[in-house]
Amino acid sequence: MSLSSIEKKFNGIWCRALAHGPLNELTPELIEKWATEKKLTNPVAEVANVGAFHTTPCIVLTLEEGKACFPTIPDSGDENWQIRRKKYEDQALLWDKVEWFLPLWVPMGKISDLLVSVQNVTRSRALDLFRYHTSTLYTLPFQAVCIEQILPLAKSLKDIVPLAREAYLGAYSGYWSTSVGTLIPAIEGSLTRIVSDLGAKSTTTEKIDHAIDKAIETAAQIHFDRMWVPAEYKTSTYLFGQDERVYAFETFRMWLKNHFFCNTEDYRGETWLNRHMFAHGTVASWQRSGNFARMIVALATLAAVESWYESSHSRPILWPPLQTGFFCSWDYSTCWTCFGLAATKSMINLANTGLAYYWSEMEVICEQFEVFCVHKWNCTA
Repeated sequence: MSLSSIEKKFNGIWCRALAHGPLNELTPELIEKWATEKKLTNPVAEVANVGAFHTTPCIVLTLEEGKACFPTIPDSGDENWQIRRKKYEDQALLWDKVEWFLPLWVPMGKISDLLVSVQNVTRSRALDLFRYHTSTLYTLPFQAVCIEQILPLAKSLKDIVPLAREAYLGAYSGYWSTSVGTLIPAIEGSLTRIVSDLGAKSTTTEKIDHAIDKAIETAAQIHFDRMWVPAEYKTSTYLFGQDERVYAFETFRMWLKNHFFCNTEDYRGETWLNRHMFAHGTVASWQRSGNFARMIVALATLAAVESWYESSHSRPILWPPLQTGFFCSWDYSTCWTCFGLAATKSMINLANTGLAYYWSEMEVICEQFEVFCVHKWNCTA
């Protein structure tokens, strides 16, 4: 029996389940009976909770040809689903507040600390707290791994790896503006290459939706262990609060649309990290040092989207172990030169302005350089 024929029979059983009454009244015996009537051989049904993160109560039907799961709650969810959905929607508003998205490769405990800190403060204060928290997360080694171990695995980004390396060296030599500006166009270029199957006249919004929708489609298949499941349960609407990968992709979509690619007149943020403002030169505030780490992480996230878009999973969702590579070839003099230029620039800013922010910036540079040295040479600087 062909796969399409089996899926058609599964869909018939599901339609019968919907017409039967409340889904929570479904039983394995009933599913087996309907499967037998569909001439499916040796059907075995059992109650199971299915899902990679938060599970869905289902009746799983097993055949020699494959498996199907029939949820016993509606696609609008039960009480627990609705509570969880509200929680994730509230968190999405906090990510919008700091103009970011659920980050991959960051411990959930650290993410929780960040979100709690920005919950009851103004947007400006929230962005200050975001910079504080991410300064110890998006460190020099973290960014180096993104550049050397994640970007090269993405077909849409491998050609810009040398550019990212030079931007990294430039940023930590104190040339933040040049480094941030170098990477902003790479976001759009990568997105266009990922969705190369779309027509040349596709809009940016269409490209974003096409890439993220296909990535979520792959995540949904894995969430349900590649079993047949009714289509309405594989949507972002249902899985938003059920699967953290779907949630990460969906919040990344929100950032791309609502901040990075939104029209200049629609931008309401304070990081000024916006493609149109950069391209048209309407503001220069995007040149802030903190935006460099944002760009590196956004590019690495696009690499993950590409992986799930094409179902290759070649870019890891789990953080890869640090490997030797380009950055290991640095000698002490090169590292100290970059470190010294960055620290000196912060000291000059401090002397000129007296702003406490630059003390914090200089401390972060020193701390990150020490971590970098320990990782690369097992020494303290």
